[in-house]
Amino acid sequence: MPSAALQTPTEHLTLGHALASHAERLSATTALVYGRPDGGQDRRSYAELYAQAAAIGAALHDLPARTHDRPFVLIALPDGVDYVASFFGSVLADTVAVTFHPPLMSTTRAGRAWDHRLEQILRDCEPSAVITTPELHTRVRAVAGAAALAPLVLAPEDVGWDAGAEAGPVRTRPHHLALLQYTSGSTSSPKGAMVSHANLAHNIAHIRRNLSTGPGQSAAGWLPLFHDMGLIGMVCHPLTAGMSLHMSTPTGFLRNPLGWLRTLSETRSTFTIAPDFGYATAVHKVPEERRAGLDLSGLRHALNGAEPVRRRTVTAFTEAYAPHGFHPHALMPVYGLAEATLVVTCLDRQAPPALHEADRRTLGGAAPRSGDFRAGTARTELVGCGSAIAPDTEVAVVDPRTSRRLPAGEIGEIWISGPGVAGGYWGREQASRETFGATVDEPGSPARRFLRTGDLGIWHEGQLRVAGRIKDVIIHRGTNHHPQDLEATAEGCHPQVARAVAFAVRDEDDQDEQVVLACELHAYGGSDHAGVLTALRTAVLEEHGIAPAAVAVVQTGAVPRTTSGKLRRAEAAQRWSAGEFRTVALWHRGATSKGGRR
Repeated sequence: MPSAALQTPTEHLTLGHALASHAERLSATTALVYGRPDGGQDRRSYAELYAQAAAIGAALHDLPARTHDRPFVLIALPDGVDYVASFFGSVLADTVAVTFHPPLMSTTRAGRAWDHRLEQILRDCEPSAVITTPELHTRVRAVAGAAALAPLVLAPEDVGWDAGAEAGPVRTRPHHLALLQYTSGSTSSPKGAMVSHANLAHNIAHIRRNLSTGPGQSAAGWLPLFHDMGLIGMVCHPLTAGMSLHMSTPTGFLRNPLGWLRTLSETRSTFTIAPDFGYATAVHKVPEERRAGLDLSGLRHALNGAEPVRRRTVTAFTEAYAPHGFHPHALMPVYGLAEATLVVTCLDRQAPPALHEADRRTLGGAAPRSGDFRAGTARTELVGCGSAIAPDTEVAVVDPRTSRRLPAGEIGEIWISGPGVAGGYWGREQASRETFGATVDEPGSPARRFLRTGDLGIWHEGQLRVAGRIKDVIIHRGTNHHPQDLEATAEGCHPQVARAVAFAVRDEDDQDEQVVLACELHAYGGSDHAGVLTALRTAVLEEHGIAPAAVAVVQTGAVPRTTSGKLRRAEAAQRWSAGEFRTVALWHRGATSKGGRR
């Protein structure tokens, strides 16, 4: 077996060293089981996963490096064992993985959006190779050709591997770049956060220490692998810990959320992670009678992150599954982001989720207003996400206008400093300086560099509470969407649409941020309002995978703007929640009307 295994299985230089060590020490232990759409399963032991990864790594050997000291390898595969093996193959080859995904929908519009996104990333990082399915080879080559690139294009099934084969030494080192994690970004400028092996090793080591995960334990989840929470939190962390991982796809979860719970029960999994909507879905889409026979008593850590954690979700999930052995302390709200590798703060293992009641009217007092809260409600409960995950990580709440640290109890922007913070955005020097190079203005303090998150937070009783976002990013089912992307889609979907605004709202019974689109028309007389509404809904669904809660044609001038003409999305959300939009035609779930809101 691999000759590069470490002598101490609990600490590893890189992900490649960790997998090599486990392939030797846990060779026959199940590393990964992936449920297929046809109901079957793909399974790999640690020896098999390492062998497949090493074979893919060998196929990537001696690639030319175009714009970096190591080649970039873009992975555009469906979620599954081949994606995991390809990522670790990139690691073992000492290349830089660029995570991506295949087309999510088969429509023409969605295909064009995928091609455009792929071309943007290809132009940005100029990968030397693309790992994708055989069906996408020709398409990827065509898109790469449009970007004046000719990368090696290969499929995992084209690479033969032998579970008993010997492999060479692991060449990766902590300072080497491991991953470009692209943010959702605007359509014109996706940004790749540069995550090193040291970033990954630090973050994963402290996740393990906080959760006491290790060999002999199991984990189960369903998150997408091109996203940092799925790849790092749900795959890299359990596998480098020597756990047995059982995965399904996001589509499989949405079709059958009970499957996730059954896997947790049957495998006696101790760990899982999901966004808030996942836990809410497990409550509202799994009737009580179908929960019979579940045993979640083995689940010690159910992390909740990637979007705001809601008190009602914490309470509802705990109450729904307490009769099935779920312990209330197991549900652990966490805070993190790709620019800080993954997890930034988490709860102590013995602490229940903490709630803090705040006045909504004060939540913008020390920072730009956030559109994350509905107008008209005076109080809101903020869920505690614990403290910094590592002693050498500092999490500060800062007034973004003065760069001064704020005392506990005051709202401000969340800033982060520590070994988990990524090295900046690939090829974006100015954006990197602005986002990753902040300093706190306080006399006598060292010039420590901080990551500006754009998130609003408050320290209360030693825990960070995330209160909203300075930016207008919409988080829908755990995925970030920039409103300007949706607005661009809306404005191009129908010739009568002049301009549009996209924002998120949440009614009392909603378990996820709901997207609303409002548009003004070039002319209103004789316009096909119903056709516009249909075009808006269809375009946003096909290009972004979002089914809007409502779309509206509004009167000219109804969309709020600044004096310089910039959209005021937070104010639009507040007007919508208060029923103050002057609508001409409205579609919302369950009904279509004219006149709609005021």
